Amino acid sequence: MDPTDRLIDYVRNENYGNLDKPTQRSLKTAVRDIIACTVAGTQAPAAGIAGHVVRAQWGKGRSTVFLDSEGLSPSGAAFVNAVMANALDLDDGHRLVKGHPGAVIFPAVLAAAEEREASGAEFLDALLAAYEAGIRAGILAHRLRPEYHCTGSWGAIGAAAGVGKLLGLQTEQMSHAMGIAEYHSTYSPMMRCIDKPSMVKDGIGWGSMTGIASAYLAEQGFTGIPSLFSFPEARELLEDLGARYRVKELYYKPHACCRWAQPAVEALRKLKAEHSFAPSDVSGLVIHTFTESARLQHTTPKNTEEAQYHLFFPAACYLVYGEVGPREVLHRLDDPAVLQMLEKCSVVVEDELNAVFPAKALSWVEIRLSDGRVLKSETCQAAGDFDYPLSEEELRAKYFRLCEPLIGHERASRLLDVIERLEELDNIRSLTGLLTNA
Repeated sequence: MDPTDRLIDYVRNENYGNLDKPTQRSLKTAVRDIIACTVAGTQAPAAGIAGHVVRAQWGKGRSTVFLDSEGLSPSGAAFVNAVMANALDLDDGHRLVKGHPGAVIFPAVLAAAEEREASGAEFLDALLAAYEAGIRAGILAHRLRPEYHCTGSWGAIGAAAGVGKLLGLQTEQMSHAMGIAEYHSTYSPMMRCIDKPSMVKDGIGWGSMTGIASAYLAEQGFTGIPSLFSFPEARELLEDLGARYRVKELYYKPHACCRWAQPAVEALRKLKAEHSFAPSDVSGLVIHTFTESARLQHTTPKNTEEAQYHLFFPAACYLVYGEVGPREVLHRLDDPAVLQMLEKCSVVVEDELNAVFPAKALSWVEIRLSDGRVLKSETCQAAGDFDYPLSEEELRAKYFRLCEPLIGHERASRLLDVIERLEELDNIRSLTGLLTNA
């Protein structure tokens, strides 16, 4: 079978109800985490700007915008919610795509599910297919393209596939939808955003909007190029569709910063657990890491985006406050204790850590203390990787930590109950009704 047809056949026939329990649990975990990240992301300056511009340019509709009283068109809601989902850099990721599938896929599939009054089971079917198509598109894109391109460049393909499933697109229409999405997607030079952090971040908002709009265009007869999956290199990646579920390989982030900075935070966590010292005792911190991580920001962050794409700021926050959450990247940019710690930080690039990237993102740290001691950590990967996972208790704690400050414990608990029963919902609006402030 032609690779594109193989993928489309999978997308059109995927069914959440046929999955084994561990795979169902993995998808529910992904839904819970991306909803919490989106709720928390409503606080970010980028979220307010996105909402204001979309209302002025695209108009209102019936698709939910998280924690807002007014809905937008499906494409508009997908854009704004996707900006929120990634605004604090807490959302899921996959090592081999070097990006964030959930933030670009979930908002598009959710908006289309609302517009079509889909059931919870139909939503899960489409979301699962979108994850599987999108992650494979990301792996393939990085094999075929010499530069490192952002999530929006491949995530839009997964979003188009998931939305196309909800719209009931036929084989030819689905092929056009993915081709339109790829052609119109954010084929963006990601490392330039690492060097100069900004609100464009991973191209996620535009990628989500592109994905959903592409499916609607294809439904009406708009045509696109042959998709990324038409390349011969796609064949091997698609052989395990329906057998190997990439959604089970997602990582979940405990800290509100770039994943490349998080191995160092994990190393600091272990040193703090093993040794007794206060932040004031630290006279120097050296982070030993890989090249891409070392390219993260070093200078004093001026905004939330620079704080997230920073190598030293997360480490300094963790040493001073024991966490790197929304409060740190939104409100502690000029904290004197954190800024003082930044001045003590330096970085060394290690060849052996470069050799295993991107399959592994590893770092180790050494801390010099004022009493003369030098503490060296083991080599660490970031907590939350699929082979170094957060516990169920830690994932639930993250959900409540992000949701409770904005919607309260009672509403967060009701929302979690609905997430756990998604396949039983007659209409996805039973979920989204808890996400609006109407």
